[in-house]
Amino acid sequence: MKKVFAIAAALVIGTAGMFALDLKDIQGTWQDSNWDANWTFNADGKIVLTKASSGETVFTFDDSNVQKFKILPTTSGLSISFDCEETERSYKFTKPITLNADLDMHIDPKWTSEGYDVKIKFQK
Repeated sequence: MKKVFAIAAALVIGTAGMFALDLKDIQGTWQDSNWDANWTFNADGKIVLTKASSGETVFTFDDSNVQKFKILPTTSGLSISFDCEETERSYKFTKPITLNADLDMHIDPKWTSEGYDVKIKFQK
């Protein structure tokens, strides 16, 4: 029984490590044209929200303000989700299993039951 737990633990740790290595290489900018917003994922682990029209930084998500950060492989793709107390929202970005580089974004505000869903387009 101990061997089964050891093998299962090794598989989980190995899988988590594999995704972490892959995500270090993910960087780029995706645009939400509904809100003049660019979401930039940086190699240093920060996600920066800027105004697409001016480049002005609206908010920077990093270790200091992100809670419940999760990377989840699903049948529909790979998802990154996290909560942010400062913005009073939960965020989820999903890369569907397609050749297209666009992301599905879901934002769940804490003050309402209505979420925001949009496909954000890869820019660079």
